[in-house]
Amino acid sequence: MPNPDQHDNQVNTQAEPQTVWQADEIDKVSTLSCRTVAAIRAVDAEDVTVPYEEPLAAWLAGDDWLGRIRQIKQASDQYHKGLINDVSLRCIAIDAAVLDACHGSAGIKQVVLLGAGMDTRPYRLELPDVAWFEVDVPAMSDLKQRLIEQVPEPLRPNTLLRIGRLERVPLDLATSLDELLPMLIARGFDANAPALCVMEGLVYYLSSDENRELFRKLPAAPGSQALVTCIPAALKTMVNDPAVQEKMPHYRMIAPAWKTDLDELRGTVGSRWTITQEVNLFDYAEHSGRLLAVDKGIALDHRDVAERYLVMNAT
Repeated sequence: MPNPDQHDNQVNTQAEPQTVWQADEIDKVSTLSCRTVAAIRAVDAEDVTVPYEEPLAAWLAGDDWLGRIRQIKQASDQYHKGLINDVSLRCIAIDAAVLDACHGSAGIKQVVLLGAGMDTRPYRLELPDVAWFEVDVPAMSDLKQRLIEQVPEPLRPNTLLRIGRLERVPLDLATSLDELLPMLIARGFDANAPALCVMEGLVYYLSSDENRELFRKLPAAPGSQALVTCIPAALKTMVNDPAVQEKMPHYRMIAPAWKTDLDELRGTVGSRWTITQEVNLFDYAEHSGRLLAVDKGIALDHRDVAERYLVMNAT
């Protein structure tokens, strides 16, 4: 159970409607990605036919993005049918994998979430003996902190930390990767103990060279694991198709930012990590009894374009 005295921060109980997003200075792709992801999770959670809870996601996404995602879900006739978006399903799958790594035989007690965005796991997952480190660019880390500080009174109970402690690490991985481990250690990270590194929706925004360097610099003490989501080559090809972009204009912004697919990623993990498991999220939905919402405009087999997540062990 959460500690009633352990809020992430003292929250302003007289908060006005959320206005922080209007002043953010984060690049458009990062903003689009993290707000879309938060809004999708929130909209799925508010559908009573979808067994899923995300009480902070709506606040972190902002009203305008919530409205956009609600319109999309309504237009595609996905309300009240128990259908869950692949983004929310990905979140559920990673939740389960994190809990397994920390509660299971691995017994990992420190988690490093890279590219944290508007993730809410420290407020949702019961991991009272785990130290949690959120890494993101300074502007995003600061923005998230301000949003949490402005949470209105009805939502305040949801800002109770369910983990042992939370440390935000304001770091741009693209320009300051060498500082990752020193900054973690400065915040209490034990470089000699196993860690779980989580990269959800991150590596395909990096080039192959950037990923190769990232996997070289990740904490990799014996017993460490990594959870990594990545897009298949078929999805990367599809979003770059002009005909697809004509039907789905948002791909015009996303497509240039997606730099690495799964086939390319496999060649970047190096000798410090071994891929031990690969899960297709379409299959995960079937095996877990979830009903995955699919885009009827996609001509390809949805299994072929579904995102994957990989489990890696430090070697």
